[in-house]
Amino acid sequence: MKFANINIVLVCISFLVTSASAENLSLQQVLQRVVDHYPAIKSAAYQVEKASQENIKVESQLSWLLNSKAGYARETSLFGTATDRYNMGAGVNRSLDNGGLLGFNASIAKEDAADTFGPSIPNPSTKSRLDVNYRHKFAKGAGNPLYAEGMESAQAGELLALSDKLSLYDQLASQVIDLYLASATTQARINSIDKTIERALRLKKYIEDEFKLGLSEEKDVLQVDARLRINEADKISLQVAMQKQVISLNRLMGRAWDKPLLTDIKIEPLNLKSYNQLYQQSQSHSPALKRIDARLQLADSSIRSSRDKRKDDLDLVLYVGNEFNDGDTASGNLDESEIVGGISVEFNRGLDKSGFDAQLRQAHYDKGIALEDKKQILEDLQYNISSLLAEIKSSEQALNAFKNSVKAEDKKLKEAITRYEDGRIETDRIIDFESQLSVAELSLDLQSIELTRRYHQLNVIRGFIWKDVLLPEFVFDDKTLSGIQERSN
Repeated sequence: MKFANINIVLVCISFLVTSASAENLSLQQVLQRVVDHYPAIKSAAYQVEKASQENIKVESQLSWLLNSKAGYARETSLFGTATDRYNMGAGVNRSLDNGGLLGFNASIAKEDAADTFGPSIPNPSTKSRLDVNYRHKFAKGAGNPLYAEGMESAQAGELLALSDKLSLYDQLASQVIDLYLASATTQARINSIDKTIERALRLKKYIEDEFKLGLSEEKDVLQVDARLRINEADKISLQVAMQKQVISLNRLMGRAWDKPLLTDIKIEPLNLKSYNQLYQQSQSHSPALKRIDARLQLADSSIRSSRDKRKDDLDLVLYVGNEFNDGDTASGNLDESEIVGGISVEFNRGLDKSGFDAQLRQAHYDKGIALEDKKQILEDLQYNISSLLAEIKSSEQALNAFKNSVKAEDKKLKEAITRYEDGRIETDRIIDFESQLSVAELSLDLQSIELTRRYHQLNVIRGFIWKDVLLPEFVFDDKTLSGIQERSN
């Protein structure tokens, strides 16, 4: 226990030695350093960029696809004739945004039989073909829901990533505000207790002088000495608390853990708009509402997809092309070309659609849940804004009252000093008046900090806390991605 007390004293001595060189930082400066250093900020930016890549993945569904094949086969017919077959083909096709499929194909096949079957049958023969084909969907798949809902889901995913990023920013801001104002509160209490110790030392000297003259008793000296020791112990406790708070802030900013810091509280009244304007600003910023909007997008997309899956397949298939035949026959060379084409209708119906119906109901339930959650978030937002506005108004009134109290206590002390100089009042009375003024000043400082806290809380809700902070912008080029890969390796 003795060693623990020594450690505490050493920490406080270190704090006192370094406090002279402490850096004064405003809340905005602290926030700037936090966003410049905090790794999670960059991680959130990666998440947003990652989500934006989903759009590119979905858009690639409409790109052209190349297919090709080549082969050789040796087969024997019923007559025991061996035939060599060579074939090669290639094609390109793509899905259209209306749900249709468009393709272009080319193929060539060559057959070489050991024996000729007849004078009209070419051997060897070469057959080549060029055609274009198109499939149009009238029911299931019409409008290419896979692509449309994929884009919708990608946008919702990007909105979710953005809401997570904003939520992280707001959580960091709230954490910094709490630590910063807690440090400011501790700092104000230390300043106040310094004044109390100064008064106690003067009172002790006064009583000791009175004791030497026989005008006071020893118990008075012991009493003021005990009071002084209590004040010094309280100061050490406050210094330890402030050291912990500064360490926490240094950790967020990436500074050396023992680097001193002093807060700089300035009351800057907000230019508050009407409640409706504040409510609209808060809705525009709210990460929770953005998350709900993304959920609603996903639910609506799932409803449309489920309805499409429930439909029957009804496709119209068209193809047209040209086929070329070339070869040698007993009667001469064969070289002919012919237009080929076709049209067909394909129909497919599932007999049991209960699974699709269940999926559709689930999507409607998800939407209903999201709407109820949105209603709750809006109610909470309305309550938080109304509550903060009421608290700000009360705090501003209380701050004015404390200012008047400080003025009254200061006036009372100046009047008492005038009487003291005329020998009409004792020193201990002067010290009591100074103590009352110090208490009033501390109350004013604490009320100022609480008013500042509510200003900042309102700014966090409406997204204005970052107005004067330069948020980092990350460029995700090939060099950046290479750096990420190197770190991962």
